[in-house]
Amino acid sequence: MASYMRSFGNIGVERAESSPVRSADIQRIRWEEELARPRRNIARFTLLAVTNFAISVLSFGGDIDRGPSSTGNVAEIPFKAYQGYLIVVEGRIGNLEHQNLLLDTGSNPSMIDWSVAAKLGLQGTSRDLSFFNKSIASESVVIPDLQFGPLRRQNLQVMVADFSAIGSGLGTRIDAVIGLDVLGATNFTVDYAKRRFCFGASVERHSMPFTAGPQFITVNLKSGGRELHLLLDTGTPQLVLFESRLRGMDYVWTGAVGGGKNPTGNVPFKAVVLPRAKIGTFEVGPQLASVVASQRAIEKDLDGLMSVSCLRPKRISFDFERQLLGWSD
Repeated sequence: MASYMRSFGNIGVERAESSPVRSADIQRIRWEEELARPRRNIARFTLLAVTNFAISVLSFGGDIDRGPSSTGNVAEIPFKAYQGYLIVVEGRIGNLEHQNLLLDTGSNPSMIDWSVAAKLGLQGTSRDLSFFNKSIASESVVIPDLQFGPLRRQNLQVMVADFSAIGSGLGTRIDAVIGLDVLGATNFTVDYAKRRFCFGASVERHSMPFTAGPQFITVNLKSGGRELHLLLDTGTPQLVLFESRLRGMDYVWTGAVGGGKNPTGNVPFKAVVLPRAKIGTFEVGPQLASVVASQRAIEKDLDGLMSVSCLRPKRISFDFERQLLGWSD
C-alpha cells in the first residue's frame, strides 16, 4: 500500500491510500496547534474509550411520571461533568437515595450496576446485552422506581451490568446508566457552563435535525465527500468510528493507539483525524476520532458514534417533539 509518514511537531501522522488529503490542506489547518490538544485527550481517553452503547433489539417500557418530585417542582438539577462532557446526576433507584446516574443517549435500554440489583434484591431473567463491539450474558430486571429531578419512571425494565471499571476510570462510582428509554420521554437542555441539567428544550445559536427512532438518536456528519450516519451519544467523550466503515472517508492516521473499557472489558482503539468535518452547515473543524472494531449487525445501520464534544458546546438542547438539536458554543 502506498503510504508515507510525515511529522507534525512530535506527532507522527500516517496517510493511508484511501485518504486523499493534500499536503497543502494539512498545512493550512495548522496541524501542530490543532493536534496538540487532541493528543492530550488521547492519553485521558485511554481511561474510558466508550462508556456503553447498549443497543438492544427490544424496546422496554415503564410508567412515566413527569410530575413534581416530593421536594417540589424542579425545573433543573445540578450535574457533575467527567472527561469534559460526560454527565452524572444524583437520583434515586427504588429506595436507594444519592445514586450516581450517568446520562447516555447512546444506550437503550437503561442499565443498573449489579451491586444496585443486589441491594434491591431484584431477581431477573437471563438475556444477552449487546454493545457496539460484542454481546455479553446479562439479566433484565424490573426496578420499582427511578427518579431524578421531576422525571420519574416506575416499573422500568433495565439490564444489569458491571460498571466498576468505568467508575474507576472516571474516578467516581456509577450506579446506573440512564438511556434513551428514559431520556426520550422529555425534552432537556444541558448547560455545561453552569453544570445544570434543565427539563425542557431551549433556543440555541446553532441547530440541526436529528432522527429519534425507538432505539437511538442519529445525526449526519460530513467528512470530505462522505456523509457519516452516527449515533448521537452523550455517554462517550469523543467521536468513535467503526473500522470497517472507513472506506471512502477523508481521514488521516495519527499513529496513536490506546485502550479503554466498557462493560464487555477492554476496548482497543486506534486514532484518526478528520481534517474537515461538517455537521449540517456548521464547520466543526478537524476532529480526532477513535477507530474501533464493531459488530456487523450494528455496522449496517451506523458508521460510528458522535460525542457532543464534537460541537464543543457551552449548552446543548434536545427537542424530541421537533427532533431538533440546538447548541451554543
